[in-house]
Amino acid sequence: MFRLRKPRFKNTMTLTPSERITPRRPHRSGIIKLVWQNPGISRSNVAKQLGITKSTVSALVQELELDGWLCTGEGGVSLALGRPSIPLFLNEARFVLLGAEINLSEISCVATNIDGEILARKTVMGDFSNAAIATSSLAKCVKKLRINHALNNRTILGLGVGIPGPVDTIRGLVLKAPSLGWENMPFLNLLQKQIPEIPEDRIFVDNDANLSVMAVYLFGQHKHDGDLLYIHMTTGIGGGLILDHRLYHGQRGFAGEWGHMTVVPNGQKCSCGSVGCAETLFSLNAIQSAIETGTGERPDSKRILELLEQRHPIVVKIIHKTAIHLGTFMGNLANIFDPRLVILGGRVAELGDALIQPATQELERRLFGKDYRSVTVERCSFGLDSVTIGAAGFAFHNLLQNNFENNLYI
Repeated sequence: MFRLRKPRFKNTMTLTPSERITPRRPHRSGIIKLVWQNPGISRSNVAKQLGITKSTVSALVQELELDGWLCTGEGGVSLALGRPSIPLFLNEARFVLLGAEINLSEISCVATNIDGEILARKTVMGDFSNAAIATSSLAKCVKKLRINHALNNRTILGLGVGIPGPVDTIRGLVLKAPSLGWENMPFLNLLQKQIPEIPEDRIFVDNDANLSVMAVYLFGQHKHDGDLLYIHMTTGIGGGLILDHRLYHGQRGFAGEWGHMTVVPNGQKCSCGSVGCAETLFSLNAIQSAIETGTGERPDSKRILELLEQRHPIVVKIIHKTAIHLGTFMGNLANIFDPRLVILGGRVAELGDALIQPATQELERRLFGKDYRSVTVERCSFGLDSVTIGAAGFAFHNLLQNNFENNLYI
């Protein structure tokens, strides 16, 4: 019996810019998708999952190797007498994905490999309430990344962008982003004018929390888990939902707007114009405001963590109260969606166990049918990079879903 070893990739044909790859046939893109999701998969397993003959798979794999998409490893596993299987891998050294996140005062952009590992990053600070300034600044970040030495000899497959608000993903229209002051903003159109070298059908825009849950689904600790519930806690509150392996957007892109569910009738005014929203109880802004009222200091998330570690009595009390609100809220979501897993992300989640442990206990206290089920609560393993990593993966995911109808090479 042979054991699967880390592959020693074969050299693949070096293509000139004119030798463009267009995997239009569904079986080609189907093979690429399977190999991306299952590194080391064998030709026979590809044939079984796609329902095509082994000879067809072998011919397409050879074609994809020559085109620079695939590499083969050595020392596959033999489950029966005969030749060992040869594991298939995407040519990781060949490609790069771009992901970006836009917030009011910061734009972050990363370049990752196809496994979601960051190769390079660029961040710019400013006031991005003006969409023209935001898209111009993002374009500059992208252009600087393109010339980064870490991207040498790599082909950019696509760009994903996360926005703090619901998005019409078909038209690239930001429907409403209260923290940016945007409404019905033709973001994709504005960005395309700034980055003409990346075709419009290679740029994908979505809500930041949706992209965070995609980071977990595509690359994270629960890769390809069919059902995931994600709560994104930054200056506001957002959510992402994977149902039966599909990112759920709702009818018009407003699904997962957990932050604007009313929790306290006649409560504090929210940025959305309503009152008593979840965002007024356990967002970073809500925590900062409560601490400022109690201490006179308005700390950032790092300072809040320092005060917790110092056991500052007012801060400890505020975070515990915040955790009870969060746990109650998670209990409500758990009773609606019946998830196995809830992932917490964003700057508030970085407060760690001081927040998450009491919140989880409150969730368990309020969970209906606790004798028959349990819900695990975890902090997102990607930390503050979840949106950008998820955006990068989302771009490739969408290209695969679209069967590479057009040219991938930029």
